[in-house]
Amino acid sequence: MGIADFRRRLAGMRLIALDTIVFIYHLAGHPRYAPLTTAALEMIETGQVAGMTTAVTLVEILTAPARAGDRQALQQYELYLTHFPHLSIVPLDVSLARETALVRGTIGLRTPDAVQVAAARLANADAILTNDRRWVGRVDRPTVMLLDEWAE
Repeated sequence: MGIADFRRRLAGMRLIALDTIVFIYHLAGHPRYAPLTTAALEMIETGQVAGMTTAVTLVEILTAPARAGDRQALQQYELYLTHFPHLSIVPLDVSLARETALVRGTIGLRTPDAVQVAAARLANADAILTNDRRWVGRVDRPTVMLLDEWAE
């Protein structure tokens, strides 16, 4: 498919949910996926589409610098995510916990993945961007967009 098709697909959406892997690939400059994550994040940053993720993403992104004792990187990543234009970070509250339990109970995803899917559902996201093949065929809404399907 490619970047141009990927951009066109995202341009037709109101809200996309981002799984943690999108940020991991982007921050690491992954050679295969960074062009896609850059395109998605540029579209969010400029307001062409709204983005969302959950507090789980913040936990997962901050864990590596915390484990390494790198407080500067921890602070930089936190600032990057919490101040990213047109990106909301959904906190875990009672309604998200309930929806997460429903996702876990019906689909059987691990808790961190179920939180991401549940938050995207509650927000009526048009799609969720991930690279987790375990979601394919199990998550019926929102639409699962695998980075692998768009990578060149």
